[in-house]
Amino acid sequence: MSTVDKMLIKGIRSFDPENKNVITFFKPLTLIVGPNGAGKTTIIECLKLSCTGELPPNARSGHSFIHDPKVAGETETKGQIKLRFKTAAGKDVVCIRSFQLTQKASKMEYKAIESVLQTINPHTGEKVCLSYRCADMDREIPALMGVSKAILENVIFVHQDESNWPLQDPSTLKKKFDDIFSATRYTKALEVIKKLHKDQNQEIKTYKLKLENLQTLKDAAYKLRESISQDQEKTESLKSQMQELERNIQDVDAKIHHTETTLKDLRKLQDQISTKTAQRSTLFKEQQKQYAALDAENEDTDEELREWKTKFEERIAILENKISKLEREMNDKETESSFLKQSINDYIWEIGKLQTEAEVHMSLKNERDSTIQKLFARYNLGSLPDAPFSNEASLNLTNRIKSRLMDLEKDLEDKKKSNEQELKTAWESYMDANDRWKNIEAQNQAKVEIKSGILKRIREKENERDLFELQISNVNLSHIDERENSMRIEVERKTNQLAQREYELNIRQKQSELFGIEQKLKALNREKDIMAGESEDRVKLSLKKAELETHKKKHKKIVDEYKDKIRGVLKGRLPQDKDLKKEITQALRWVLLLNFYIMMCYDD
Repeated sequence: MSTVDKMLIKGIRSFDPENKNVITFFKPLTLIVGPNGAGKTTIIECLKLSCTGELPPNARSGHSFIHDPKVAGETETKGQIKLRFKTAAGKDVVCIRSFQLTQKASKMEYKAIESVLQTINPHTGEKVCLSYRCADMDREIPALMGVSKAILENVIFVHQDESNWPLQDPSTLKKKFDDIFSATRYTKALEVIKKLHKDQNQEIKTYKLKLENLQTLKDAAYKLRESISQDQEKTESLKSQMQELERNIQDVDAKIHHTETTLKDLRKLQDQISTKTAQRSTLFKEQQKQYAALDAENEDTDEELREWKTKFEERIAILENKISKLEREMNDKETESSFLKQSINDYIWEIGKLQTEAEVHMSLKNERDSTIQKLFARYNLGSLPDAPFSNEASLNLTNRIKSRLMDLEKDLEDKKKSNEQELKTAWESYMDANDRWKNIEAQNQAKVEIKSGILKRIREKENERDLFELQISNVNLSHIDERENSMRIEVERKTNQLAQREYELNIRQKQSELFGIEQKLKALNREKDIMAGESEDRVKLSLKKAELETHKKKHKKIVDEYKDKIRGVLKGRLPQDKDLKKEITQALRWVLLLNFYIMMCYDD
């Protein structure tokens, strides 16, 4: 709870600027009484100005609040208010506000000179002064008092001219109540909550869009998987078709060979026909010549000639049938040869396509071999056979890489578990040591307090000794001698009584207590050794933490180095660190299965 202790007023209204007027506020109640014009209202105004920085009403911007220079017979007067109060935390604070009023040629000029907060350093006991602007001071003092500025203005230090503010118009009344009860803070909080709600809805919408995008990507991935399976089925069917086409090519090659031999025979027959027609024409000419050269006509009978003619016509018909038959066969062979040429061109195109696919396969195999070589060289996985690798060798190398990767993952998990276990044990030991340290510190504090109490008692005993020495100087020595003799007799009597008591039992008890204290000292030494060991554990723990940070930095560096490749493999996505291993392992498994499948296809 904050309280006001004292206030100094100088140069305010009717208070003289040359004299310091100090008002002390007593607890639990302070009454201010006096005649009119004595300054009772000025005290309340000074309290309000010190705490809130607000001038009282009808102060004419401070001109009528500071002592009038004309009354003082000067051109400039200075006013000051010092207020000492206790903060809500119980700390003494002094608030100093200084003002100045100057008489110009035609007007007066009011000015707030300086605002200072003065505190006492609890460690050194020195006064610490902090200078503030007026606006900062107006915010700082209500915060130190734990009371809002509106309550100070309108409730605690309300001016008598403004005390009827509850009867003002509703808008002004609402504004003052909002200031007193900090309603604007709650309205602002509601506005912030609404804004946050709106932002959260916007984020939810964006996340829904991202979810829809991810769903489309997931559907696309499923479609790609289906297309991959369809492509695999198509590759199987294309393989069977290729085998059938190879068999057809062999059949077509045999047919082409047969057709070529047939064409050779046809050409021979055409050559024979041309030679025969040439011979026929020459023979016919010779026949005409011979017929012309005949001296006499043929003496054969008509029946013989008709018989010879029929035989000749039959022979000619047979030859014409042969010629037409050979022409038809020749046309069939030409159409068949054109069809075979078309088939040959198609097969040549298929062969070219297969050659390009074989080249692509070889490039993929070369890339696979180079990747395997880089991985073996980078991670020192052992020796490699000569490139290019066979399918079996590449499969073995890939299995070796997989096994090494599994070993590394297993080692990483083991190290993580061991580090977590070590961290847990180290933290438990640290907490135990901290508890023991706190107990020891409390014991030390208690011992210090006991020591201070003993020193205080020693000082008291010294004071008593000095008092006794002073009393002894005033005492009669003869009376003291008599008293000493009586005391000696009493001492002898007490000595005899004490001799009869059992001191050995007390000595044994004290020895047992001394042994218990020695055991406690040994236990404390053991705890000290344990704390020293735990300090070594803390050093090891810090080293482990530093090593973990270096591993994290190396991991981040590797991720940054292969970020583009990871995005290329994962279709532009870069998952978080916790999901990165799973995503890369799944992608690597798919790539290895695809490579294996392609190798099996080309091996077939």
